[in-house]
Amino acid sequence: MTVFSFAWSTIKARWTGFAGAFIALFCGAALLSACGFLLQSGLLAGINPERYAGASVVVAGNQKLAVAESPDADLGDHVPLDANRLAEIAAVPGVAQAVPDYSFRLTLAGKSGGLVQGEQGRSPSGHGRSSVALGPLSVREGALPTGRSDVALDRDAAAAGGFVLGDQVRIAIGSHPATYRLSGIVDPPDGSFREPVVLFTDDVARQLSGRPGHLYAVGVLAAPGVDQNDLADSIEQRLGESVTTATGDDRGKLEFQDSSAASGLLMAVAGSFGGIAAIVAMFVVAGTLGLSIQQRRREFALLRAVAATPRQVHRLIGAEILIVSLAASVPGAMLGYGLVWLLRAAFVRIGVIPADFGLSLLPVPILAAVLLSVLTAALAGWMSARRAVKIRPVEALGESSVETPELGPVRTLIGLLLLAGGLVMCAVPVFVAGEVGTIVAASSSLILVIAVALLGPRIVQGALTFVGPVLRRSGGASSYLAAANLTQNSRRVASAVVPLVLAITIMIVQVSVGAAQVKEAGRQADQGVVADLVVASAGAGLSADLADRIRDTAGVRTATAVTRGPATIKYADLGDSSAQSVLGFAAQGVVVKDLADTLDLDVREGDLGGLKDQGTVALSESAAQQSRTGLGRQVELFLGDGTRLTPVVVAIYHNGMGFGDVTLPRDVLLDHLSTPLDNSVLVRAEPGVDASALAATLTKQFAGDLGVVLADRTTMAEAQQAGLDLNRWTNLILLAALFGYVAINVANSLVMSTTARRREFALLRLVGIGRRQVRRMMLFESAVVIGLALVLSALLCLPPMIGVTVGLSEAATVVPTISPVTTALTAGGVVVLGLLSIMLPTRRVLRHRPVDAIGLRE
Repeated sequence: MTVFSFAWSTIKARWTGFAGAFIALFCGAALLSACGFLLQSGLLAGINPERYAGASVVVAGNQKLAVAESPDADLGDHVPLDANRLAEIAAVPGVAQAVPDYSFRLTLAGKSGGLVQGEQGRSPSGHGRSSVALGPLSVREGALPTGRSDVALDRDAAAAGGFVLGDQVRIAIGSHPATYRLSGIVDPPDGSFREPVVLFTDDVARQLSGRPGHLYAVGVLAAPGVDQNDLADSIEQRLGESVTTATGDDRGKLEFQDSSAASGLLMAVAGSFGGIAAIVAMFVVAGTLGLSIQQRRREFALLRAVAATPRQVHRLIGAEILIVSLAASVPGAMLGYGLVWLLRAAFVRIGVIPADFGLSLLPVPILAAVLLSVLTAALAGWMSARRAVKIRPVEALGESSVETPELGPVRTLIGLLLLAGGLVMCAVPVFVAGEVGTIVAASSSLILVIAVALLGPRIVQGALTFVGPVLRRSGGASSYLAAANLTQNSRRVASAVVPLVLAITIMIVQVSVGAAQVKEAGRQADQGVVADLVVASAGAGLSADLADRIRDTAGVRTATAVTRGPATIKYADLGDSSAQSVLGFAAQGVVVKDLADTLDLDVREGDLGGLKDQGTVALSESAAQQSRTGLGRQVELFLGDGTRLTPVVVAIYHNGMGFGDVTLPRDVLLDHLSTPLDNSVLVRAEPGVDASALAATLTKQFAGDLGVVLADRTTMAEAQQAGLDLNRWTNLILLAALFGYVAINVANSLVMSTTARRREFALLRLVGIGRRQVRRMMLFESAVVIGLALVLSALLCLPPMIGVTVGLSEAATVVPTISPVTTALTAGGVVVLGLLSIMLPTRRVLRHRPVDAIGLRE
């Protein structure tokens, strides 16, 4: 009989013993497969093209930043295309027509005065009339614009605004409205537009775009018989690396900026979470397989006693694990198809990705999940089986009945080093404040959990030396028996405690880190905005001259325009000058004059007064630390349109989390945005002028402007927290999935461990212990297991969270920011899970008659 036949016979005869490993591998493969689908979707999927649906090829400026020895980075905004390149594209063989497209954000008012917006509050976009050929769009009513005062709307926008042909339409590029005549209504090629579309004449669109010398993109219609992929290659060869081309569904990434942003976010989230999930799955699978092998000590002891060699036992265990892992991981990985749709629905609900962002369901993640699951199971099984096959045959049967908490010297040393390293990482924020210290402190929780997993039996044994005497002194046979079982089976207790600690610690720390960041960002924004009023936009943005108009208003002392956009810093890696890294940051552009009247960035080094032109920049402490730069040093900075700057750092400030990590002169940032509009204007009243009266004056003065709204400092602080809140909800969804996986397998392990003790329960009952006493004994044991898990988790959560809070707030002594709701729900879930997973199998096992149960096979 081959080893696989023998292994299969063992699995069939002892299938209940392998059920736990099957469940762990099944659920782990589903989780890894779902992460793989998210990552693959970020790479390959996106939003289907709408206005570009009829274009064979779409050409735009290169949207990526080349990075030496690293993947290209996303610039965070749309890179335009030089308008002079239109003729070059048209001259490429195979191009039947090259259609220019100007695209810009605008504010559209309906007939009732309300703003017309698309799905999820998207602002309308304006384009030239010639771009209808790319849809192709059909004219539903009227005609396309022919004069400077003509516009056409898509049918949904016209219906939302209550317009009919010939109506006057108020449109603002920024906040200044202009009136146009509705000359036509167009239909999309299929369905509805995701954002309202407004068409102008090409000349008007070119001027309104704010960048007359640049195109948003060029849509190419191929000549008959020309393959679109070959044509795209020809265009790239002719125009060089400064352009990018897209065909098929990739055209949507050039049409919609949020498609590229969602792709990048999915890849980042899936990559980081997938790594954590893989580590957790390895520990869960290793713990489950270890428990399964531990319960078969008597079987392995008998094999060794009848002359089975360690190699033969190893091969048997390896064959069993291979069969079980393949049988579990294949259907589990296929379940990832369903799980990724649930994750996608959750991400859409909280606004992480657009509702029309698709998924790529190629089977590569399934294969990867199966391979990773099998390898993880093989490694975990080999490590768990080492002790079972190393013992000498003479000692084998005796070894099978006694458990020892002793650990190997290598495992002990690694565990102690990780424990010390994790504690050192928690203290990093004391010396390195800001996001760098926060990330290090937050990451220490995983290191500490791994250390506890390695040292688990010793830690549990030490804890039980205190718990055991307390139980014995409490009186009663049940508590005495519970104390004896716990102290003599510390490995079994550790196998139940460690997964619970893993789930609790990761869940609480990661969610609490997000809560601490949101709290600190709100504090910075609330204290940093010293203006009396905030003028914001409910539409596409504010006109560039609005700050000047506000400044000229009676009673206004200072009006500071604030522009926001992306910025990317490139820097050389430590120890390898040829390798490069990039970091993307939120940037703000401000006018430095009288800035102290409206905004306090808490400058720590240098002076914001030196922020004068494109040769200067101010960085937050976090950005300076991460990019390894400092005051007076030059940085390599790229703006959203790909423009490269090499400014000198003139100031370093603390309040980056509340306002952005890169601060530039307002005109520098404004000139390099795809939508060159201000986000807000901070207003400070003259001494003695009532802020409420000034607000009423401004409201009356700008009543004719579109999308201009008045807010206060609290509203702006809440706006600053929106991005962090989004990240926190994203983490919560993924951590809930991870917690569910761990919870299923913890319950599985506890059920396995409890069910395997049926002979023990039968023996206790045969010597006079009643069912009620056995149940009370198990209740005591479950209380100890749950209590140890909660106490160890609390001890592991506190150092990282104290470090995170110190790093964010810079306080010498602080109370860590813990999410109370998450902590309560997690702790409550663990208590319920532990009690049900131990007490329900106990009741089930006790239904058997003791005489029958004592003779059952193990």
